[in-house]
Amino acid sequence: MLISATTKLYYQNPYWRECTATVLHQVTDEFQKNWVAFDQTIFYPTGGGQPHDTGYIGQHKVLDVEDREGVVWHQIENPLHSDQKQIQMSIDWDRRFDHMQQHAGQHILSAAFAEEYRASTIGFHLGQETCTIDLDIKELTEEMAKEVEAYANQIVFENRDIIARFVHEEELEKYPLRKKPTVEEDIRLVIIPDFDYNPCGGTHPNRTGEVGPILILQWEKHKGHIRLEFTVGKRTVERLHDKHALLRQVSRLLQTNEAGLQEALLRLHTEQKELADELLQVKEALFSHEKDMLIRQAEQLADRMLITQRYEERPLSELQKIAQLITGQEANAIVLLITGGTKQQFVCACGKEADVEMNTWVKRILPRVEGKGGGNALIAQGGAASTYNPDQIHTYAREELQILLEK
Repeated sequence: MLISATTKLYYQNPYWRECTATVLHQVTDEFQKNWVAFDQTIFYPTGGGQPHDTGYIGQHKVLDVEDREGVVWHQIENPLHSDQKQIQMSIDWDRRFDHMQQHAGQHILSAAFAEEYRASTIGFHLGQETCTIDLDIKELTEEMAKEVEAYANQIVFENRDIIARFVHEEELEKYPLRKKPTVEEDIRLVIIPDFDYNPCGGTHPNRTGEVGPILILQWEKHKGHIRLEFTVGKRTVERLHDKHALLRQVSRLLQTNEAGLQEALLRLHTEQKELADELLQVKEALFSHEKDMLIRQAEQLADRMLITQRYEERPLSELQKIAQLITGQEANAIVLLITGGTKQQFVCACGKEADVEMNTWVKRILPRVEGKGGGNALIAQGGAASTYNPDQIHTYAREELQILLEK
């Protein structure tokens, strides 16, 4: 079925929020999605990095908008009544204007990078909270970012015209385009005179002053380029408001003003490090004390000593630490430490003169407790299935050790 191309009112005036349209065709696709085409629309379809508009067609919520070969299709919650020919459309203006700000802000930021550092924009994503551009540049410093951000905001504050127009291919040579158009027909340029000339099918404000402040947030290396994150307009104001509220809250907690925050945080960091060092020293002393206690309770096995201990719940790293302290002091010690709790785990360790391979011991234990683990000749560890308790693990481990010692 041949359907006439849709008249795209968002190109005639991106500020129009409502219109009346005539239904041309509606269809339900294989995914049970309802799509409607009209003679004209104010709904911008997804394209060029800019998400689609949302809003209402009559009482029906618009879920998606797509441009297919010049016909703009609108996905709505439920089909229209067959007798409905004329219907009222209204867009979510806050969403539309936000997209206009973000998209125009991207043009300004990209043009500023191109002019200051000859860094081309090779990718753009307009997200729900922030936007990103991919820059064809290897490095970006704080100074470079600050300079470009200042230049971009200067263009905003100068409140320059933003002009969108369709041109023929032969007219392109008149303009110093930042990039070549990807189409040969219906070529649309978005122009900020004496600053940026760029092929674009998105919606934009009429003047740069409406774009609002541009804020560079952060950047990272990505596939040999730089991916830069930023916000524009109302998003920038909201982000700065949130950060200022956070600064006030932190200032109250640290009992200082914003000017003294850095010094207070450095002091807090130093104190935290000192406390961590003191805690480590206390832990080391406790581990040493526990080591001595376990050695005193050791069971003699001919020319070896066996040390076993079961814990209700303890980190595996602590078991490993205690076992290494024991075997570092007692060369003939064999150690079995087991912990229960959320994970059933155990550590097997020995001194250099114990003449038993711990990884072999653990490999014999694991099938009996449906576990996994590994290690080396001096220390190994494993985990048992939750159906086995520390007492069972201890019994099986003792049995397997006896077999090894008898060989």
